[in-house]
Amino acid sequence: MRGIRTYRLVILGVFVCVALFWGSVTSMLATEQPVTAPDKNKVSEDLRLEGIKKKIGDLKERIRLAKQAENGQIAEQMGVKLADLQERTASLRSMESAYERLLTALNKKEALKGEQAALREKLKAQLQIGVAQKPPYALSFYDRILDELEAAEQQKESAELAARLGLRGLEGATMRLENAQKELRIVKDRLDAINEKEKTREQKSDLQKAELEKELAEALVSFEKVNHENLLIQVKLADLRSDISRRNIVWVREHLYFDKTDLDKQLETIEHRRKELKNRIQKLIQEKKQAEEALFTSQKRSASTTDKNLDTVAAAALKEREAWIKTYQAVLEQTEDMLGFLGHQEQAWILRYGLLKEEIGNEKSAIQRREIENHIESLNRMLGVQQSFQTNLQSQITAVENRISEEGVEPQIKSHLKSEMKAMQTLAERRFEYISALLATQQIDRLVLDEIDLKLKQISLKQRLANIKNQFQRVWNFELWVIDEHAVTVRKIFSALLILVIGIFIVRYGIRVIKKRLLPRTSLEAGAAAAIETMLYYFALLVIVLFALRMVNIPLTAFTFLGGAIAIGVGFGAQNLINNFISGFIIMAERPIKINDMIEMEGNFAIVEQIGARCTRIRTGANIHILVPNSSFLEKNITNWTLSDKKVRAHVTVGVIYGSPVREVERLMIEAAREHEKVLNYPEPFVLFNDFGDNALIFDVYFWLSMTRIMERRMIESDIRFHVDGLFREAGIVIAFPQRDVHLDAKIPVQLQIMDSGKEGLKK
Repeated sequence: MRGIRTYRLVILGVFVCVALFWGSVTSMLATEQPVTAPDKNKVSEDLRLEGIKKKIGDLKERIRLAKQAENGQIAEQMGVKLADLQERTASLRSMESAYERLLTALNKKEALKGEQAALREKLKAQLQIGVAQKPPYALSFYDRILDELEAAEQQKESAELAARLGLRGLEGATMRLENAQKELRIVKDRLDAINEKEKTREQKSDLQKAELEKELAEALVSFEKVNHENLLIQVKLADLRSDISRRNIVWVREHLYFDKTDLDKQLETIEHRRKELKNRIQKLIQEKKQAEEALFTSQKRSASTTDKNLDTVAAAALKEREAWIKTYQAVLEQTEDMLGFLGHQEQAWILRYGLLKEEIGNEKSAIQRREIENHIESLNRMLGVQQSFQTNLQSQITAVENRISEEGVEPQIKSHLKSEMKAMQTLAERRFEYISALLATQQIDRLVLDEIDLKLKQISLKQRLANIKNQFQRVWNFELWVIDEHAVTVRKIFSALLILVIGIFIVRYGIRVIKKRLLPRTSLEAGAAAAIETMLYYFALLVIVLFALRMVNIPLTAFTFLGGAIAIGVGFGAQNLINNFISGFIIMAERPIKINDMIEMEGNFAIVEQIGARCTRIRTGANIHILVPNSSFLEKNITNWTLSDKKVRAHVTVGVIYGSPVREVERLMIEAAREHEKVLNYPEPFVLFNDFGDNALIFDVYFWLSMTRIMERRMIESDIRFHVDGLFREAGIVIAFPQRDVHLDAKIPVQLQIMDSGKEGLKK
């Protein structure tokens, strides 16, 4: 029964906890409703216009009461600071502003939704939805539709950027609301732990301040949420406008009519503008000349002035004249550039006319496209520079304005400063006109570029293949450099490389056949055969390179610079490489080492396996391959055990004790050498009584053998040592071992002690 009662209490406790948790979650969702993600289908009841208007009215009343309470006496009665009351009023005003902005955003949202619905209805209409004029359409009308599309695309980019920023604002407001709610909970928990009588006015003021901050954060979250929704709607509106403009462009394009009269009108407008600019240039030249004369007069007056006040005025006058000369010079250069822009615009209109009339081929169109892209890139660079100049000039104008507004400036100096500022303003206006000309030229370039792209997209498969063929031929015959009136093209380089690759395969196959079939019949040694094989290979490579250059008609003088580079490389970094390369040919010619020779080099015994152009490969007795530079065989001492023949003299040293029969020792050592099957009978083995050693009589037995392997000499010497040891044992001859006689010169007897390992004490 007790277990059942405990079980029921546990279940009841779990239900109570779940109920409390569900209630807290529901209350949090109710209070933090503005933080939730925007609902695209339904506006929350708390955000209805009537409720917001009522909220704004309540806030106005609260602001009025808070404003009346802003005095020191009331603050003292309430036990708070006057700054706290002022901060409360400011928070209420911020909350009022947030709700007013929210109300405006909701009204804007309704308007945007209506506009969105209207545009969607228009998209369901016919293709020419936004075109009121009947076809055919002039090119100027077509350009206006293109401008509308560009404006719609720019609006879309701006709306997307604003939407991203609005999302960040919503995230920031949400974080502020979370912090305000957390702070409010902390303040409430602190007050709940205190009795009602112990609560101070300052603590109650902190609670009111936290509640007010929470209300303000909720208002800001509500506004940011609706504002973000409006920005997303604006992005959709920009998409709809872009779709409408694209459909209009398709419709107008199909009914476009552009004749010679339209082209003449455009050219006439450009010509009229050209005459205006030329007249301006003449006028600027005259004005610049007058300004230079005035500057010269001012410089003379400044040089003859001794009064400090007059000197200050003269300096201001000089600066004014310099500003005007700078303005005239800059405007003159800009006007001349604008004349060049007009010439480019004229060519662009003629090109556009030819594209619309299909009088220009696809190949020429592709060439024109690359040129226009380069020109647009150049215009972009110029535009960036001019905008930077304009920003700097505006800073200078602001500095002069600040100086004019200073007190105590003399009237004459102020007059010169105003004239200087006017010169800067004139330059700013003309530079703005120059930037407009840049943009206009860039716009016509983009229009022509669009026409070219449209033309290239509409070409047939046959034309595309022909264009690919022409592009390939252009690249195939592209000149890399010219030497002695001989052009080195991509085709020649590719053909030479192809001949070289095929020739290398043929040479390798031929050398392999010679190595397997011809060289074995000549009874040449392996080293000589390898040397002949290497020389034939490199000679054949040289012949192939010369043949490849001759076949593609590339003169050898084209590689003159390469020879100079190689010479410089030999003098600096390639001397070791060339040294090893030449050493390889010397080794093949003189043959100090050959294939299968057994050599000793720096303590390593090895067999020569391959003699290459740069290095020689040897293999040690441990089956380790070592690559040795060829120059090492000519510069260092190398022991070649098998240079002339494979006969090698070896020896075994034995020491016997004093008193041994020396002649018997000699006989037995010669017998041990002769009985080994690999010891040569001629020259015969012999024994030398080498020395009277400290501990033994030293004998050396010398014998000859024919080496075929690296370890063979050591193995034979080891076998003879085994045999000598056996013969000496049978004859009773003792092989000596190290001995020492120790003589003790002591005046008293030496005391000896014997240690007993089984007992702790000592036995004397």
